Formats: sequence, structure tokens, C-alpha cells
Amino acid sequence: GHHVEAYYGDTRDADRVEVRTLSDEVRRVVRTKLLNPKWIAGMKRHGYKGAGDISKRVGRVYGWEATTQEVDDWIFDDIARTFVMDEENRKFFQENNPWAMEEMSRRLLEAEQRGLWKADPEVLDALKNLYLEIEGWIEERMGDVEGAIQGGSIDVFNAEEVLAWKKRMNKVLGD
Repeated sequence: GHHVEAYYGDTRDADRVEVRTLSDEVRRVVRTKLLNPKWIAGMKRHGYKGAGDISKRVGRVYGWEATTQEVDDWIFDDIARTFVMDEENRKFFQENNPWAMEEMSRRLLEAEQRGLWKADPEVLDALKNLYLEIEGWIEERMGDVEGAIQGGSIDVFNAEEVLAWKKRMNKVLGD
């Protein structure tokens, strides 16, 4: 229940070993890799896999925030602006790996819902609208699907909804 300082030991160069706070290291990596236009261009050259790798990095940022609360809000805002709100990047994901874009968008929405990210209201509004568009891409790719189960929707619940669900289940199960 207490804040614990987290540090990162950078030993890439044995002659210049550095120790930074985890929040500083996250900022450094986000600026030099994830949000760096040159790095993004390099990932785009790998098509489907590059899109998936970008999505994995966004997932790691989410994980760092969920476990350490060391990720600044501006980082999530800029991830949304760079990958979801940017028309050129959105088109890249649509053509190469819409599932990676859906995963990133869903993670961002989950981060905001869980209180991990205090989103810029304009960014959040755009993200919600674009998420619906992204779901549409995936539905279009699926085509006509018959049967009792369609798609692979993952619902995101907030803490109050989980508690209400648990109470209902306890009543149903007689606990």
C-alpha cells in the first residue's frame, strides 16, 4: 500500500552504466522508440509483424502503469494521437493488422476506465469514436458469419461492475 521507488539500471555501455528512475526510463524509451517517427517507419516496413510489435510495446506501457503507476498521462495521450488518431498510421494498421490496432485502442480505453490514465478529454472522445470504426474494420473482414458465436469481443468492466457481478453470483450460488 506504499509507494515504492523503482529504478532501472542501464548497462548497455559498460563504460557508462547509469541508474535512472523507472519513470525516467519509461519516458526515454517512449521518446526514442515508441513515439519516434523513424522507429515507427522501421516497424511499418515489417507490415503485419511490425504492427503487432507496436501493439506489444503499447501493452508493455499499459503494464508498467498498471503495476507501478510510473507512466505519465501525456504518454498515453501521445500514443493515442500517434497511432489511433493519426490517419496515416491508422490506415497502416487497417491494411496490415487491424487486430493490433483494436488491441491498442482497447488497452487505452481500459487504462482510462481503470483510472490509470487521466486522458485529455478530446483525445478520449476521439479514441472512443475511432474504436467503433476499428471494430467495423474487423467485422468487415469477418464477412458473413453464421452460428451461435461471432467474433471475439472482450468486455471491459470497471471495479463497481465487478463488485455488482460478484454480489449477483453469490446470491445465485447461495453463498
